[in-house]
Amino acid sequence: MPISFDWLQTISTLPSNPIPPEWLDTKGKGVKIAIVDTGANLGLNSLKHLDNAGHKFFTNAPGFSVTKLTGKDNVGEVFGVAGSGHGTLYTSLLAGKSPTKAPGDKDLVSGIANGAEIFIIKATDNSGEITTVKQLLDALKLSVNLGIEIFVTAQSISRSEIIREKLNESDIETLFNTPELKKMFVFAPLKNKRSALGWNDIVKDNFPNYLPDVFNVAKLPDFFASSPAVAKKPNIPFLLSGFTGKVLSKTGDAMDLEFSNSGAVSIMGGIAALALSFSKAHNAGALPSRDAFKALLQNCCRPIDDAMGSVDQPALFKNV
Repeated sequence: MPISFDWLQTISTLPSNPIPPEWLDTKGKGVKIAIVDTGANLGLNSLKHLDNAGHKFFTNAPGFSVTKLTGKDNVGEVFGVAGSGHGTLYTSLLAGKSPTKAPGDKDLVSGIANGAEIFIIKATDNSGEITTVKQLLDALKLSVNLGIEIFVTAQSISRSEIIREKLNESDIETLFNTPELKKMFVFAPLKNKRSALGWNDIVKDNFPNYLPDVFNVAKLPDFFASSPAVAKKPNIPFLLSGFTGKVLSKTGDAMDLEFSNSGAVSIMGGIAALALSFSKAHNAGALPSRDAFKALLQNCCRPIDDAMGSVDQPALFKNV
């Protein structure tokens, strides 16, 4: 029996998180989102609406340029050739859309913000398994030129790679200080660490997490009782817990979400798109400041101190 799963419905029925219905109703309309990952299979029925010229880029494609915005690159996912992939999973969560005439023999997933204008940026080497700092920087520069408003990446790279790739941290800071990128809301995951102690220095040791402009998002660690003090020290604004649901593999099969930091950042990025869509519609299209947007998002989150112990129900927490 084919499966049809709706993530917006999942978000709308969160038991204790007051995401306003008027946010949900927007479906992210009028917001430009870049999904930066290992690519996506845009041939799937739930993702075909994303296969648009000018909206798909591969940072390692021959002739790729951050200034030539043709966007016709092949972004098909080769990561984990025998497996499920990665980018397809989280693209379906964030931006999947069931077609009007849905085939009765295929699994379908509808995403949180599928009314937004979606750009797929595949930021890997040709193997599809490795993302470098340079490729992520190229994705950021490209997004600046595309006028992206919400940049969602599942990539978190060791900061030591900056030196290994012979990049200059001052150049990175210059990019993040450009007016265009200052207007962009960047959501990135922490590296997957399960315990509280494993989070020591997790922000400052990774890219792009160490930059103060980034909204770092993470799955609540399994052993949270000792972690509030650890979580509050670095820049970790949002923690998510308890989410279950279906996502699409690169072969088109619906599978249970293995909830990780990648899933957390995709969910939070989708909620951010809903909030931004509502905010723009009520402020003549103007973007809020970063602080104002953070405050807006934190309205739908519980204080982190409420997360003591195991959290079985889906929940959003803010670092206060």
